[in-house]
Amino acid sequence: MQFDSLFDSFIVMLALVGSAVWFRHSNVIQEREQGVFARLVTDFALPALIFANLSSEPFRVRNFELALVLFMAIAVVMTVAWLAGRWMRLDRPVLGSVILVSGVGSTSTLGYSLLQNIYGDNTEIMSQLVVMGEIGVVLPLFTVGVAIASYYGENNDEGPTIADALKTFVRSPIFLAFVLGVLASAIGLPQGSRVVELLNDFLGIASASLTFLVAFTIGLMLRPVGFQQFAGLFVLVCALKLLLEPLVAGGFAFVLGLPDFQRDILVIEAAMPSGALAAVIAARYGCDAAIASALLIATFVLSLFAVPLIGYLAL
Repeated sequence: MQFDSLFDSFIVMLALVGSAVWFRHSNVIQEREQGVFARLVTDFALPALIFANLSSEPFRVRNFELALVLFMAIAVVMTVAWLAGRWMRLDRPVLGSVILVSGVGSTSTLGYSLLQNIYGDNTEIMSQLVVMGEIGVVLPLFTVGVAIASYYGENNDEGPTIADALKTFVRSPIFLAFVLGVLASAIGLPQGSRVVELLNDFLGIASASLTFLVAFTIGLMLRPVGFQQFAGLFVLVCALKLLLEPLVAGGFAFVLGLPDFQRDILVIEAAMPSGALAAVIAARYGCDAAIASALLIATFVLSLFAVPLIGYLAL
């Protein structure tokens, strides 16, 4: 992967985020509309990207290899976060939030947006990215992540169960697009037909909107945060999420002898800031929602500088 492509993608993302912040302060768009942009990401643009890339390439079992490597990297980082949190004697709800936001990143939103600008014309690589994000991150979050949040949350005897969370996941447009994409890949769409051409045009336009929608979601989410009360947590989570996780993912890729381009996308995906879904799961099961959201925003801001630097040093 060329560093220039990654850096250019981040510059574009930063400009779009800045535009969203400006429009928010100018009252062109309201802070409360963040939820609308977030739903358009998860219910429209992201499912379109997932289906488009899976359906256009033959589905290969080896695509799960990257998902497994990323999952192992996340597991290592979560374990380190748990050990560090125990050493810091964090309260249980705080510890649960720290574990989740330290390991789970924005692979299915910001990661896709960045790498789509670099590899968007390579459907085989994009197909591997989709499998890596959905199987290596999202599915474990709705299983292991829910279990962690439920165990450390204050209301771990209340609220939805893991089964409820899984039902929500399998009914989501993201999972539906994943299943339909795999089926379409196995069956093979008649590429010469008028209907398929129109579908591909629609999916292409919808997928292209992902970068814009993600950037505006981030821009509406950003706001001043006082770090004095949790400076130690800020340093810990940013070090684990933005430094340790890409190093571990890259190390696993090197040991397994993966091709350079697979190592590159693993490192970039692992270096993504904390995922919004991690903060949502933490809040839903009674972990410290304030800490989770503040750390989420902090990693987003720092990643605007950290990811290009990681790309320059490691790729």
